[in-house]
Amino acid sequence: MPTVISATKADYAAIQKFLEDAYNHATDFFPLHYPWCWREENTDYGHTYLIREGAQIVSLVRMFPLDLSLGGVQIRIGGIGGVSTKPTCRGQGYMSQLLQHAIDQMKAEQMPVSILWGDQHRYQSFGYQTAGKAVTLAISRRGLEKMRVSPLEAVRFQGQPELLSAMMQAYHAHAFHRRRTLEEFRLACRHPDLLLFCTQTEAPFAYLGLMNGAPVEYGGDMQSALGLTAHLMARLGRWTMDFRFPHWEAVPASVRAAAWTWKIEPTGQIKILDLERTITCFAPQASGAIMPPLQKLRAMPETEQTEALFGTAHGSPFNIWVWPLDNI
Repeated sequence: MPTVISATKADYAAIQKFLEDAYNHATDFFPLHYPWCWREENTDYGHTYLIREGAQIVSLVRMFPLDLSLGGVQIRIGGIGGVSTKPTCRGQGYMSQLLQHAIDQMKAEQMPVSILWGDQHRYQSFGYQTAGKAVTLAISRRGLEKMRVSPLEAVRFQGQPELLSAMMQAYHAHAFHRRRTLEEFRLACRHPDLLLFCTQTEAPFAYLGLMNGAPVEYGGDMQSALGLTAHLMARLGRWTMDFRFPHWEAVPASVRAAAWTWKIEPTGQIKILDLERTITCFAPQASGAIMPPLQKLRAMPETEQTEALFGTAHGSPFNIWVWPLDNI
């Protein structure tokens, strides 16, 4: 069995070339699209796990410690990303070995749960289950007109320090968010596909981030955010825009009224690393919910534990929800 090692700073250029080849991405794709975590100065080498054949990297898995606020729960969980193997070396069990190493490390660091975004058929054998809840409402121009939402002129964010500070404050006011430093927030705003718009000074502050014309982040006064939406729909020639929320109770009445349809989807693939610790950490979310008995949970397979506590399709007591700009 090959040896799993942690990367060092000297591996950065080789890691990027390896990832670009494995994912069939363009040069510098990762530091450009994920500058807050994949630039050379922001790469967490200690949590980047490699297998080599000779001097060559042939497989990689990275673990991302995510510090989250989840509706009254302050927690660090383990995100998994960058899972990749050189095309000519696939089928040799390298990914399985690296992923198990990452799981063992997350347990050693006392992270109660892990999350990743990928194919359930690929990761279910490692205990990951499609779970979590994300409520998406499709807001239409007609709905905004019926609600008499007046369009608000937008100013484009192009690095203005005062707007950056206001956006960061509005973002951290959400009950569900990843705790970002100011520098992480600034770097997240540099995503090449991201357009950020803010209200002018006369309106209560709000901001709206779009990728390919679709909202990926928003914050501040929700009525102002709807005014921005009305303006940007006309500006970009769109008839609907989808807004995501962590649960139905978080959706303002004005958004419900302006939406023409809605849906509930999973957050991603979730794995429980420590059952008792998960229940203790997420207890603040469980107010009014029916908790499965611990003895019954212990008797379940891992994926069924996740379904019982974080499941999408029924009244599970807990939720993990991450903004798209924080997906890894």
